[in-house]
Amino acid sequence: MRIERAGAAQQAEAVGDEVETKVVRRQTPANQVEAFEPLTSDVPTSRAGTVVASDRGQVTGTLGVKQGSTNACGPLSLWLALGQFGRATQDWHQLDDELRPWALGTSPGTLIDGARSRGLQAQLYNHGSFFDLERETEAGRAVLVMTDVGGYDRPNGTMQAGERGDLSSHWMRVTRAWEDSLGRRWVEYENPWGTREVLRFEQFDLLWRDQRLAGVPTGYDRTYLLIDRTTAKPLPTTTADDVLAITSAADGAQTVARGVDALARGNVITGVGRIVGGLLTSAFGSAGTLLALPGEILERTGQTLLETGKRGLEDGGLAAIGGAVSVAAGAVVNAVGTVVKSAGNALGFVGQAIGAMVQGALAGLAKLFG
Repeated sequence: MRIERAGAAQQAEAVGDEVETKVVRRQTPANQVEAFEPLTSDVPTSRAGTVVASDRGQVTGTLGVKQGSTNACGPLSLWLALGQFGRATQDWHQLDDELRPWALGTSPGTLIDGARSRGLQAQLYNHGSFFDLERETEAGRAVLVMTDVGGYDRPNGTMQAGERGDLSSHWMRVTRAWEDSLGRRWVEYENPWGTREVLRFEQFDLLWRDQRLAGVPTGYDRTYLLIDRTTAKPLPTTTADDVLAITSAADGAQTVARGVDALARGNVITGVGRIVGGLLTSAFGSAGTLLALPGEILERTGQTLLETGKRGLEDGGLAAIGGAVSVAAGAVVNAVGTVVKSAGNALGFVGQAIGAMVQGALAGLAKLFG
């Protein structure tokens, strides 16, 4: 996000090796946090750069690598994570060429495959929280987050908040999350746009939560990917079962692209396996998405009716009658949405399983006759 420098009265004033803490209280839009300046003991300025007083309370520094005008945020974020475990043995552009042919974006499954093929554990999660980021980074695991930067521009490699439009997924690597001595929550992350940034969680969460496509909820909500050594404690069970359909559709499409690329490079069996497996995964995932997305909308509509009805019941009188009707309708709509969404994600699961079996079978043949 672009750093909007405040007036001189709000700038950090160096006193010896310390930065004086100031709090500037004023009315701000709902999507911004209060202006402030953090203590040097709370924010790693030595790593990130200069503390700036702004509505977003951000610290920014140079990352050293950047994706430029490409869609390489996924492979570059993964490459940074691989470096954490000593597995980034190639230039990140080579990793990008391997995982992302045809200049497409990067699906979650592609990043998982990239990590697992290099001897690491990897798993996808949904509905994360600040505490998940804090716990996993403290445990030494690599954390990649899916954010939505639709409606954000990137002057000077940073992001400035705007109105989010169509889903514009952007992967970043979170390196630290913590609560400071004043109770403020912070997130430090490496942005493939070329910057290392420290941001208040309230503002970071605007990028991370409730990913939408043309205003329609996709189900991706505070989605993140964990990576760790295979010798470490096993990763927790995935919590991303409720986005299996849309994930399968995206994974399958990218697997097909990687299969065509493998064929072009002369890897016939690998290429055919990826193409056939990817087509099956994408077909089941796409069919499941046609159910899962409406199911997601119905679930949310039902939840809204339930909440409205509960407020009516609390008010009493005639409002209680309307509240009772709203609660009943909400329960039905929510239940129908859950069933439809589950059926869609079940199709996504089937697609992933069949695609994996096809690729595994052909890989076995390649080894047998290799």
